[in-house]
Amino acid sequence: MYLGTLKLQVDMLDVNEINTVILKLLEVYDRKGFVYVFGNGGSASTASHFVNDFNKGVSEKLVKRFKFCCLNDNVSSIMAIANDISYDEIFRFQLKNYLTKNDLVIGISGSGNSKNVVNAIEYANYVGAETIGLVGYDGGKLKELAKYCIHVPIRDMQKVEDIHMILEHLIMSIIKGYLRG
Repeated sequence: MYLGTLKLQVDMLDVNEINTVILKLLEVYDRKGFVYVFGNGGSASTASHFVNDFNKGVSEKLVKRFKFCCLNDNVSSIMAIANDISYDEIFRFQLKNYLTKNDLVIGISGSGNSKNVVNAIEYANYVGAETIGLVGYDGGKLKELAKYCIHVPIRDMQKVEDIHMILEHLIMSIIKGYLRG
C-alpha cells in the first residue's frame, strides 16, 4: 500500500515544474549566485542533503562550482535567533546577512505553512531573489509565495518527504549529467 501510493504520486508529478526548477538552478549556477536552502524536521534533512549533493556530488569535477548553503545546519545561529528573537525568524534573519537579488532561495515545507520558511521566502521575494518552494498537502502559503514550486499533492507527510528526496536526487542527477556532458 505504502509503495503503491508513493509510485502513483511520483507518476503524477508535474514535469514542467521539475524542468523549471532545473532551469532556475542552472541559471543561478551560470551567474555564480548562491543557493540558500532550508526546512524543518525531515525537510531540514532534505535541505542538508541538497547541499551535499550539489557542493560535492555535482561540483566535484567542475571548475566552476555550485554555491549551496543550508540555513538549518548552523545550530548555534538557529538557537540564538530562536531564543533572542523568534523561531519564526531563524531563516529570514540569516538571509539578511547574505542574500542578494543574484541568488536563489529554496524553502522546503511539507505543509507549505511553516512560518519560518514562509517568512524567509517573503524576504527573498522582497530582495528580488528567485524563490522555489517544495511543498505537499494543498501547498499552503509557500505555494502562493514562491515564484516557482514543485507541489506533491498528498496529505501524508512521510510520502511528501520521500518524494521531495526523490526530486532532490532526480534534479541533482540531471544537472550533474548535463554539466559533465
